[in-house]
Amino acid sequence: MARATKVLVFFGIFALFALLIGTNAFSHVRGTLSDRLYGDKPVLENIVIVAIDDASINQLGRWPWNRDVHAQLLEKVKDARVIGIDVSFFEPSANDALLNATLQSMDNVVLAAEVQQGVLYTPLVAGAYGYVNLLGDVDGITRRVHPALKENVIPFAFVIAQKLNLPLPKATEPLFINFANKPGSFAMLSAKDVLAQESGFTDKIVLIGATAPNLHDEYFVPTSNGQAMSGVEIHANILQNIINGSFLRAPTMLALILTALGFGAIGFFLIARLKIYYAIPLTLALLIGYGIASVIAFDRFLFVTDLLFAPAALLIFTGAGVSIAYSEEKNKGAYLRDAFSKYVSKELLDELLAKNQQLTLGGEKRTVTVFFSDIRNFTGISERLSPEELVHLLNEYLTTMTRIVLKYQGTVDKFIGDAIMALWNAPLLDDRHAFKACASAVEQIKALRELQTKWKARGVPVLNIGIGIHTGPAVVGNLGSEERFDYTAIGDTINLASRTEGLTKTYGVSIIITESTHHLIKDTFTCRKLDRVQVKGKKQSILLYHLCVDAHPDFVKAYESALEHYFMRDFKEALAGFKRALQLKSDDASTHLFVERCELYLKHPPAKDWDGAFVMQEK
Repeated sequence: MARATKVLVFFGIFALFALLIGTNAFSHVRGTLSDRLYGDKPVLENIVIVAIDDASINQLGRWPWNRDVHAQLLEKVKDARVIGIDVSFFEPSANDALLNATLQSMDNVVLAAEVQQGVLYTPLVAGAYGYVNLLGDVDGITRRVHPALKENVIPFAFVIAQKLNLPLPKATEPLFINFANKPGSFAMLSAKDVLAQESGFTDKIVLIGATAPNLHDEYFVPTSNGQAMSGVEIHANILQNIINGSFLRAPTMLALILTALGFGAIGFFLIARLKIYYAIPLTLALLIGYGIASVIAFDRFLFVTDLLFAPAALLIFTGAGVSIAYSEEKNKGAYLRDAFSKYVSKELLDELLAKNQQLTLGGEKRTVTVFFSDIRNFTGISERLSPEELVHLLNEYLTTMTRIVLKYQGTVDKFIGDAIMALWNAPLLDDRHAFKACASAVEQIKALRELQTKWKARGVPVLNIGIGIHTGPAVVGNLGSEERFDYTAIGDTINLASRTEGLTKTYGVSIIITESTHHLIKDTFTCRKLDRVQVKGKKQSILLYHLCVDAHPDFVKAYESALEHYFMRDFKEALAGFKRALQLKSDDASTHLFVERCELYLKHPPAKDWDGAFVMQEK
């Protein structure tokens, strides 16, 4: 290949890298890789978080609290150097007087403000304030803080720093937060305990904020490792960055492009010309060296290096150079490919060349929606058909259902005989994963009805299916051996989804979803609260919902009304309610099931600690 052609290939690949860098492509991957650099640093001992936690809410009453409680909290911590209250006081209350009076007597308090759609919402009570909005990147991880969202309104932690007479960072662009450690690392006291003790916060910086999960002030951060961090602790990290001068710096776009150019030139013009037994160790040495340098740059110089484009440039430019060398020297190229195949499998090599990315064994924790479907009485049907007829029928069914899964961007994980397991939100992130899984299930039931009409006309046994859907955390990734692995998901979420599918037989419905899935799709689909069950092998009971394809609203309302009486142990009224529901839909198996249960419990009431859950004895 002529030298001019090689140069054109080089700059063609470089132009692609420049385009990807310029458009901030793969930002979620870059963020995930850089997140591994964070953590394992000490936190400041003089920052104390007063947590509005579950224990405090259980003791002091439902949230939001009477503002007198906040006044009492301020009295308990008033000897602190500065007090930051990450609580919204945007609407007037009948008991603002004591809180206002307390704030007016103190000059060391910072309150919370918010900027929503360009509108600034400030506290209605007196005092200094800063905005508490937290920025999330495209992958949902909070890594940065904006020095000013609206006019001269600065972040909550910045105002606290002003109270401490600390210099603020001079910046107009978002600052990268140097998260010191995992969630829960700062000193934390429960609000109820603070109210019960004498004041003792001299020389402390006190931040008051929500940590109870139900208050939904939690965010995933680089140090989360699957555990969300409360908003007030994120503000504590920002404040520590100001005190220590430890905000992080990231490379500019020009620096990223030049780094990719440098690594690309090394790979294309140097490494690609070496023998394979020199090229591989040198490539590995450069990658490891770059990784070590990245750790040092982060720890000592507070600089976040890019861990995607530079290594990818080295690998891809090296691969391009090797490909060119292969076309020029067939014998040497064949030797290189043969040698390289001893290090990685053929499947991995093909994927590397096709997608320009590295595949490794391992997984990550992610919230996924898991789908299981199964054919009812498949064994009985298979006994009535010849092997050829059975294969044809099964292929026709699986082809139709698989197309629907793929239509809604699902991943068909595997076929288990006549069962289908599919995933959403893996491997590609999809914030509508629960919706798409449920939409796919509904469409599959409708498609099955059309197939059933065709099968009846052909005299073929009619198939019926049950579908179970559950949303929850799972480990997803490449699992298997070094020689062969599959992309799949493992964990309790998968087991529960499978058990949910099995319960469709018990309740005589086509689709059952769990409460975690229902929470995400309840405003989009018609669902009927079905039952509370404790599946075999589980101590915690769960709510089940029937995802309705064509249920009548009056029937759903009548059933759920009866179910509420059932949960309250009012079995007489529940029995009457379920019978009224049967008048609207006489063939509903789940309603008949509850009629039997009510009649049983009227004769033999359940134990006093019964929580409404029915314990399933089968998987």
